[in-house]
Amino acid sequence: MTSFGATNVVRENFMPTFKIQGQIYHRAGSLLPVSDSDNKFLQIYFMGNSPQEIDLRCAHNNLVKRSIVEQLQTLFHQHNQLIILFKTALDLMPSDNHKIVIRADKTPAGQHTRRFNAPTIDEVAIVVVGENLESRDIVLHRRNDQLQRIKETHRSYDALQYPIIFWQGEDGYDFSIKMINPITGSETNKKVSSMNYYSYRLMIRENEENHILKCRRLYHKYVVDMYVKIETERLTFIRLNQTKLRSEEYIHLRDAINTDGNAQNVGRMTILPATYIG
Repeated sequence: MTSFGATNVVRENFMPTFKIQGQIYHRAGSLLPVSDSDNKFLQIYFMGNSPQEIDLRCAHNNLVKRSIVEQLQTLFHQHNQLIILFKTALDLMPSDNHKIVIRADKTPAGQHTRRFNAPTIDEVAIVVVGENLESRDIVLHRRNDQLQRIKETHRSYDALQYPIIFWQGEDGYDFSIKMINPITGSETNKKVSSMNYYSYRLMIRENEENHILKCRRLYHKYVVDMYVKIETERLTFIRLNQTKLRSEEYIHLRDAINTDGNAQNVGRMTILPATYIG
């Protein structure tokens, strides 16, 4: 439902692998295409004609089996709560000047906070263009030729990019997830980091099936994507906590940067501690 991109994707040799240089990002467009344009990505789900939808999906890859695409398409339309949510909200949008907002920190009533919850209809707000929105919200326009970048910390980031893995559209990582005391089962004041979260999701447990580990190349792409998210979170923490990381000890390094002839090419200076590998 979103397009995958990176600063630089390097494919080398004969191995079916790829290397990412820079930051990974997901982008989403409008729910409906502009005039004289074909449906693509998320827009395919709203074509309204099932055979045409299948034809378009198969046209992108001649190697896929039409019967499997048809089964997956039926599965998503019936059980993926994000698609159901978008379809319901689209019917309520009176004009192209309205847009759908998925709130980043919405907590479903009566459910465990941000723990693999599927979205509900009341989590979508329809707002008029011009209202203030939270920076980590996903805003989907009815018709628009602009792509919107989705923050990696938004809870719908994983499900929008990997609908086959998260076929119900359930939540992914979010800043609001709190750790659970294993003895009492109650929430603690400590937040779950992205590394903690994805270590938990990828863990091999005895007598339990982990379907994520069976997705082959899609699993490899998912792991690379989430690892970059972990590194981004670490770098963000370092950037926002420079005063707490004893950066004053690097005064000679700072002086060397300031006196370097290329210092004008530096954006915002952030000193990495020795504990940060790479």
